[in-house]
Amino acid sequence: MKKQAPRAMALVCAGLAVSSALTAAVIQAQRVSFEDAQSFEAGNYPSSVAVGDFNGDGALDLAVANTCFGCDFVSVFMGKGDGSFQAARIFGGGTGPLFVAVGDFNGDGVPDLATANLFSNNVSVLLGNGDGSFQPALNLVAGRAPFSVTVGDFNGDGVADLAVTNAGSDSVSVLLGNGDGSFQAARSFGVGNAPYFVAVGDFNGDGVPDLATANLNSNDVSVLLGSGGGSFQVARSFSVGGRPSSIAVGDFNGDGVPDLAVANRGLFPSYEDGHVSVLLGDGDGSFQPERSFAAGDSPWSVAVGDFNGDGMPDLAVVNGGSDNVSVLLGNGDGNFQAAQSFGVGHFPLSVVVGDFNADGQADLAIANSNSDTVSVLINNTPR
Repeated sequence: MKKQAPRAMALVCAGLAVSSALTAAVIQAQRVSFEDAQSFEAGNYPSSVAVGDFNGDGALDLAVANTCFGCDFVSVFMGKGDGSFQAARIFGGGTGPLFVAVGDFNGDGVPDLATANLFSNNVSVLLGNGDGSFQPALNLVAGRAPFSVTVGDFNGDGVADLAVTNAGSDSVSVLLGNGDGSFQAARSFGVGNAPYFVAVGDFNGDGVPDLATANLNSNDVSVLLGSGGGSFQVARSFSVGGRPSSIAVGDFNGDGVPDLAVANRGLFPSYEDGHVSVLLGDGDGSFQPERSFAAGDSPWSVAVGDFNGDGMPDLAVVNGGSDNVSVLLGNGDGNFQAAQSFGVGHFPLSVVVGDFNADGQADLAIANSNSDTVSVLINNTPR
């Protein structure tokens, strides 16, 4: 019997090796595919795109922030339900809207818009009428050089609030909603240097929303744990790559704890070190050191979706320097496969996920700043 043990162990080890090899082969063989990008004319310098059903027809629509000197509007595209969109309708807001987000700010069940306006140091709220049109903008004071805005219920009253990154004052402004489309005066909380993007998640599992900001000039992420009542604890910093400009939240290793994916543009002048950082959450508001995954040239924005239908979150990254979007399929353990790239417009800055043709697969919409267009990529991955 003793002579058989090593042989049996060898067989077991061989079986494990074969199993691991087969698993690796299956993972390696996974692919995702998209139809060639459709292009839709937007306003000048589209810098951000968001998704919502603005006319209540069940088809997803798009809202695009157009950022340029003298621009003060948002472009809204009504979806036809087949992956195509009607011509853009224009609605006024603050000057130089750099980012747009969707939420229901007056509790009428109709999606509204909020924009962070770079050149007027404010946030515009545009209440939706339910037919795809919007009321005149309500402008709210934020910090200096607001770059992005997101929506969450930060004081637990069931009303949507706003969080805005202020790149010029190294802070996040939190504006608590009154429930009628108006907001209280901004409260500010310090973060890293030149916060570009803000995301919401419950990073310590206490049921209170927290914030994470990508700080462009300090090459880190600030995490602000919510204290309830709309206030936040002092920011904690976690290192990422050079010039981080976007954050997405997802559970990338299946442990039930939110993790972070960060798009890093890379450092001047070459930007060759641009990549995606993945920070796995520990569940107490802290994060493990970054895992680095290559994307294209100068990644600007990252979004999460399941693009191959395997139940594991994947990443989509737009690359401003290579005019494409990279899709990194997740392995479910916090690691991602090599990027697969798909062409879009010129100098893409923002990406969102939605099912634009109602076939149950995750599609992509991208704002292309230098071609004044929105690209829509319909997912046709075989299932």
